[in-house]
Amino acid sequence: MQISKNRHIMILYYLARNAEFATAETLAHFSQSSTRTVKDDIPYLNKQLKEENIGEIEAIKGKGYRLHSFGGTEYDEFYTRINVLYSMFHNRSIESINRSLYILKRLLMDEYVLIDDLAEELYLSRSAIRNDMTWAIRFLESYHIEAKIVANKGYHTEGKEQDIRSALVELRCSQYHEFQPLFPYQKFDDEFRINNKNYYSDLRKAFLDVLRSTRITIFDIATKKVTSHICLMANRIKEGKLVQIDEKMADEIRATYDYEVAKLVFADKTIKSYVEPPEIEIVNFARLLLINRDIDMRVNGIDDLPLDLVKENLKLFNEILDDMSNSFAAKIHKTDLFKVYERDFESLMLQMYLKYHFDYTGKIRLVTYTEEDDTLFSPIPFELTRALISRLQLRLKTPIRDQLVSSFAALYERMLKKVTYPYRKQRLAVTSTEGLVYSKHLAESMKELYGQYIQSIDVFNLYEMRKIRFEDYDALAHSGFILYYNYPLPLINLRELDYEKGNNDFFENIFRKGYDLSEIESIKKTMTIHTDTNIKDIDSFVEALSYRYGKDDKSQKILYDQYKDNEQIINHYYARNGIMLLFMPYVLTGRDVFDIYIPAHTVYYGQDMEMKAMIAVTIDNKISLPDMKILDHVLRYIAQVDGTIEDLLEDKDGTLERIFVGIIRRSFYNR
Repeated sequence: MQISKNRHIMILYYLARNAEFATAETLAHFSQSSTRTVKDDIPYLNKQLKEENIGEIEAIKGKGYRLHSFGGTEYDEFYTRINVLYSMFHNRSIESINRSLYILKRLLMDEYVLIDDLAEELYLSRSAIRNDMTWAIRFLESYHIEAKIVANKGYHTEGKEQDIRSALVELRCSQYHEFQPLFPYQKFDDEFRINNKNYYSDLRKAFLDVLRSTRITIFDIATKKVTSHICLMANRIKEGKLVQIDEKMADEIRATYDYEVAKLVFADKTIKSYVEPPEIEIVNFARLLLINRDIDMRVNGIDDLPLDLVKENLKLFNEILDDMSNSFAAKIHKTDLFKVYERDFESLMLQMYLKYHFDYTGKIRLVTYTEEDDTLFSPIPFELTRALISRLQLRLKTPIRDQLVSSFAALYERMLKKVTYPYRKQRLAVTSTEGLVYSKHLAESMKELYGQYIQSIDVFNLYEMRKIRFEDYDALAHSGFILYYNYPLPLINLRELDYEKGNNDFFENIFRKGYDLSEIESIKKTMTIHTDTNIKDIDSFVEALSYRYGKDDKSQKILYDQYKDNEQIINHYYARNGIMLLFMPYVLTGRDVFDIYIPAHTVYYGQDMEMKAMIAVTIDNKISLPDMKILDHVLRYIAQVDGTIEDLLEDKDGTLERIFVGIIRRSFYNR
């Protein structure tokens, strides 16, 4: 089933993931289109689904639409594919991406390319193709490949052979390429074949067999890329196009374990029957192994790594942590928890440093698994990652665009999950008509289940209850008789200890009130919602916000520059609800900020993704980790849960309290 429009992906994704009926309004909101468009699209999508034996979209008046599966492998393959397509295209145009990829194939494969020819082949005008051509040229530049205009001939690309191959492989391995490209180009596909035969599967199996016999681990994506390099190598060598590596770097590579592995790869019988490369090609292959290493120094140590580069990387890592010591990130970096994960951070940074040393870190990537899915991680882990990577960019003096960025975010997310919410443990009294032994048994059961929420638990005989100081206790746990309701304490029936309703009562009547609301109260005071904001375009509006919030002229400029740089590391856009979330360092604002701007007119992020609200936030460097966790979950809730902005407009304080209760309730039940 070929899908060529973003809204079709969104409609099918929503229907595939939800068993209940969805109204046209719901699907329109999710796909960022009109209800009329949804109603027009459903028959077209339904026809394709039925023709390919995938399923059928039921339409019932008054209820809406629901996808009915026909079962079998056809539906299973469709379900997998629509989830992957959503992760790839939920925040970018599928049509634009396909046009750009076609332009890239032509630029890399043909000696000269006329823009008029491209416009005709893609059914566009010269002006309409301009954005796609600009993106394609920027992609090539990130691989240090120049697209020159030659008079009367068109565009001509120039660059090192190893860089051209890397760009070709990125295109060939891209998930975009795998999913029925809208504009295929046979000449490009033939470059990876010999005599019109595809040897990829045999070569990948042979390569992995060799790799498993060594001490090297590379990323799964890299196994596809490196195998594609082998496929490409035979034709490129035959065409007289060899890689060029300066002798100093070549000698450095020859001293690595990766070079020994590269020689083993090309000694393999299957691979040798396909290509017998010259020495410089083996050196380059070792370079590919080095820049695609999947490193875990905490588990595997450093014996097989270039030791000089390991030392340089550690020095760089410590310098970056020092740079971050005057930001809110220092709160998490100075904990014992960070020490547990410090080696993991160092491993991730070393993988980037190897790319910096032997390749480029600024390449635009078309091959990832996560596609920076904004549902994977919370906002503050993303912001911590932006802060770390931006400092690494400054030190290396080069941009960094890498799938490893999400791994840094995953580590920060993991640490933040281990932080407990601010909580005042509860003091409980226990009594029962069954006597002390039975009461003590109930108290022990409470400790086993809820010990982390209990400061003290005292057992009393029933007649002793009249003598205790009720102000010394937060709740009374009892064995279920009505006479206990005479006491001036919240009551909980311990006979329901093992039942779901009872657990809910325990949370609502006892443990909920122990959570500290001070951060929520702070957010209430700080948050301001600005409706009908005049926003012409996002960049100029962020620039205006930089002047509004920067505490001085220098800070104002830095705020905007940081936004532009950080947007390239991880974008600030949350596609599901069309929310942009902009963090501004406290050192540059000097004050707390939590402002929500709702545009008066439609504003687009990129080419066709609507921005429904811009949230500007400053995190005070003095914030505690528990409060940071609360703020993080509040931001995630606003950015990812449908209708939250509308709820805040109607009742800001009540909505924030409801969000907080939802957060702590989830924490309580998932403990």
